[in-house]
Amino acid sequence: MYIVVGGGVVGLFSAVYLAREGADVVLVDSAPGGWSKAAAGVLEPTKFEINRINVRGYPVRYIKMWLKGKARIARLDWRWILTYIKVYGREYPEEIWNQVKELARFSISEYRRLAEEKNDFEFREEPLYEVVEDIEAEVAALKQDPLKPRFDVGEVKGRRAIVYLDSVVISTDLAVERLYREVASRGVRIVNKKASRVEEGRVVLEDGEILKGDGVIVAAGWWARRLGVPVAPLKGYGFRLVARWSGPTVADFIGGVFLVPFKGWIKATGRFDLDASPDHSPSRKVLAAAKTWLGDFEVMDMAVGYRPCAPDGLPVIERRGGVVVATGGCRLGWTLGPGIAHAAVQLLLGRSATALTTARFSAGKRLAAALKH
Repeated sequence: MYIVVGGGVVGLFSAVYLAREGADVVLVDSAPGGWSKAAAGVLEPTKFEINRINVRGYPVRYIKMWLKGKARIARLDWRWILTYIKVYGREYPEEIWNQVKELARFSISEYRRLAEEKNDFEFREEPLYEVVEDIEAEVAALKQDPLKPRFDVGEVKGRRAIVYLDSVVISTDLAVERLYREVASRGVRIVNKKASRVEEGRVVLEDGEILKGDGVIVAAGWWARRLGVPVAPLKGYGFRLVARWSGPTVADFIGGVFLVPFKGWIKATGRFDLDASPDHSPSRKVLAAAKTWLGDFEVMDMAVGYRPCAPDGLPVIERRGGVVVATGGCRLGWTLGPGIAHAAVQLLLGRSATALTTARFSAGKRLAAALKH
């Protein structure tokens, strides 16, 4: 039996892939899919620029966002900060980026396959219009992106925008429902409880119950910090709105909102707050930004998510004995989710290795050794 801790996008896919192997699987999460529903559902398989939080100059940009009220800092993890300082401005070898490309390639092919079976999560491939403060600076940054995105400069609703040509859109709300049904249909046992700690071959739940297995995948996002993985919670909010909208998918980085049209609602998401508190008052600013595009609307519901961000924006996929940690996708959680899950399962079953480990947070010999394996 194998245990998956965490029922977000990576955990759900991990449970599916293990079950496909014929394994008995237990999924531990008090509310599977809850946090992952907050995401916009805009997948960017050939673009990493949005995740490059450790490039030179980014801290100044984030502080400016904070000063303008577009970001919130309510929690500082000094272990994360120290690791961030260590990797600040660091460039990685091509082997790292090739692995990220493979995660994205696998993920998009998996979404296509699922949509071919039944497109009940509104999968579609279409351009994303990004409204930014400085078009020229954004163009320059995209040209430096290691994933080499295809883009153009265009216009949306009378505003100049970067047109990202390789984007894919899915409804995260419907995708969670689809994955949950598949997990259930494959006989995965779901334990609606929180994990307290993970040890070799077993998971201790908060009520004291102990689950034993042949291996464990920890895909619980920010929770992985308990295992010493430097991940910070970058909070975001997702609303389903009923409104009239005849436009395309838009990422308004000036106002601070993504707008994604679906058949039954408009998904409006925003914020990138270093904040794990229960205070969700900044969510009102997402609605205010949405109003500038949509006018009047009705709110169906709100979801809150905590993006697990490693200090360099890259995923962490690492084996520690019988435990595999899979976290750190940051803003590309859904974009890379199936690929991260597949890599974690293959690692757990001893079929492959990965360079996307915490060894990269140390310079020199440890990173070189990781790449050799």
